[in-house]
Amino acid sequence: MADTLWVYLQGFLTLFIIFDPIGNVPLFHAFTSSFEAQKKIKILNDSVKVAFIILAVFAVIGTYILDFFNISMNDFKIAGGVLLFIMSIEGLLGKEEGRWMNREDVAIVPLATPLMAGPGSIYTVMYLMQPPNGPLVAFFAIITNVILQWALLRSSNKLMKVLGRAGSTIISRVMAFILSAIAIGMIRSGLVGAYIGG
Repeated sequence: MADTLWVYLQGFLTLFIIFDPIGNVPLFHAFTSSFEAQKKIKILNDSVKVAFIILAVFAVIGTYILDFFNISMNDFKIAGGVLLFIMSIEGLLGKEEGRWMNREDVAIVPLATPLMAGPGSIYTVMYLMQPPNGPLVAFFAIITNVILQWALLRSSNKLMKVLGRAGSTIISRVMAFILSAIAIGMIRSGLVGAYIGG
């Protein structure tokens, strides 16, 4: 029972760190600062719906895409680990946001993708679909993270008052550092698997 709970928790935390929901709060606030409350809610709802659909689709058919292109899971672990490591470095250095300020289409780009359902998140849900995790763990991670992201962004005004931009930035940088460690682990796992498998 404890092992099962840990698998679910680990799946949730892995996607949570990549989602960086707290780090996305100031971005969402900046992107939508000129919109009225009703417009902000519509943007938020649209972004989480699109992010969920993207992640769910790749969770289900992602392995078929790999098979079609003759890419092994070990290859994908290595590539995904490198990608997540690059994302972690970018997270440590900060995110570019100015060009997206107050645009009408921010619900899809960049909120839904790449901030929520970006390459790192897509790789992670495909990774979570594999043993010892599986579909239940993957979809648990997707659903809980999407709901949590919605709740945090829904409260972005209040959170910005509590955390401030500096507090949110600090949390985001710490999560980026943790993500870099996860990325190294994925790369190592892929290299070991490729070596053993020949």
